[in-house]
Order: sequence, then C-alpha cells, then structure tokens
Amino acid sequence: MIMPTQHNWFFVLSPPLDGASNMQIDQCLHLFSETSRNPVTLIRFYRWNQPTVSLGCHQRPELALALEYCKEHLIPWVRRPTAGRAVFHGNELTYTVASNDCFHFPLNSIQKIHERISAALQKGLNQLGIFPEKATGNRIRDIHLTQLQKPCFVAASRHELVQGSRKIVGSAQKKLKRSFLQHGSIPLTIHYKIMADALGIKEKSLRSRTISVSEAAGRRITFNEASQAMKHGFQHVFGIQFKKTVRDFQKSFPGHCHKSA
Repeated sequence: MIMPTQHNWFFVLSPPLDGASNMQIDQCLHLFSETSRNPVTLIRFYRWNQPTVSLGCHQRPELALALEYCKEHLIPWVRRPTAGRAVFHGNELTYTVASNDCFHFPLNSIQKIHERISAALQKGLNQLGIFPEKATGNRIRDIHLTQLQKPCFVAASRHELVQGSRKIVGSAQKKLKRSFLQHGSIPLTIHYKIMADALGIKEKSLRSRTISVSEAAGRRITFNEASQAMKHGFQHVFGIQFKKTVRDFQKSFPGHCHKSA
C-alpha cells in the first residue's frame, strides 16, 4: 500500500560533478531534511567528473591516502560530511539518502536505518542479476593497516553488502537531531591498481576484498541501468513511487541545491 508521505519522496539524478560540489549538495539535502516541517526523503544518484578520493570527516589525509601519488596523478581528495574511511570514487554510482521521515525510517537507530537502506540496495542489485548478502560481523582485521589507514572497501561492517567475501557497496552515515544522511559508493567497474595506489594499499588485498557490479554480474553494467535498478529497489522496499523529480524539488523549494540538475 502506498503511504500518505509518498508525495514527499524526491528522486535527484545529478550530472557528473567535482568532489566539493557533490559533498556540498549532499550536505544541502541533509540540512533541508533536518529543517523541513514535513516528512521528506531525498534520494540522489550521481557521478564524479574525475577520479576522486573522499575521506571520512575525522580522517587525516596523510594517513588515509597516498598523498604524493594523488598529487602526481592529479587525483583530488575531498572530505565528506559523514564519518567512515577513505573511498576511491571512479566509475561508479554514488547514492544519497537524506530523510526526516520517522514512518519509513527508525530515526533513533542509525544501524536500523542502514539495514533498511541496504535492503533497498540489495533489491536493486537483484534486478541486475546480482544476489549479495548483508555482512553480519565486524570489519575484517588487517595487521598491516591501522583503523585510520584502512580504506572503506577492504572490509565490510554490519549490514553492508558483500558478494561472497568481497564488498560491493560502501556506505557512511551522519545523524542530526531530526534527520539522517547516508551516502555510499557502488562501483560499476574498478581499476584495482589505480585505486590501490591512490589509497596506499596492496592491489592483491584490494582485489580479494572488493568487487564491482559489472564483475559480479559477469557483464558490463552502465550508470543508467544501475540507477534504474536502484530506483526500483527503493520503490519496492519502501512501497513508494517517486512522483517528484529534481525539477519538482527546485520548483517547490527554490534556492536549494541548485547544482543538482
């Protein structure tokens, strides 16, 4: 059954942007959901206009990535508003969920929110012929990496999606008083050597613990195909229909997140 708050679900599909703009839009969507008087959920899918590393809000760049390699190869880094560990963003679908809707999300538990969103992402991947499972334990330990150094994709935490022992979706969260932000990376393809070199880890370790959507599906998955599948996953799991697009959002709330279309 479609619930009364379904008209407040917005779907935002952004063009490729630089890292600072992408993080600014995500933060803008979060602040909008925090200050909105009505229940609202904003789902955004986007890309990056060049390979970029994002760091968790508490990470030190000199520990979390190979700074000299990134400078030499013109790979910028940006700090996320969320916590978590370093992520190399290449050919991927990045998703954002910002919401204050207590009907669809248990706002008192970031873990339960993560579990619900993972169910939607899992359903979307099923549409692509991929059947990952939710990780159930703590992150895999690596004696060669400290907790600050360990990149996001070398280990899965509880509720993150894995294909076998390899992580296929990485996510990070931030909670304010009335709302939350969760965004994450879904690699469509992975250039393992560049990712490993940029993050300062061994390529062999990365290959054994990370997998792309195309590799898992055994065929090339495009951004457009993946975005349609993920959109379906959210609609199916939450029982909603996206009846408003980014243009509707801008029309209803002028001046908010103008770079997102």
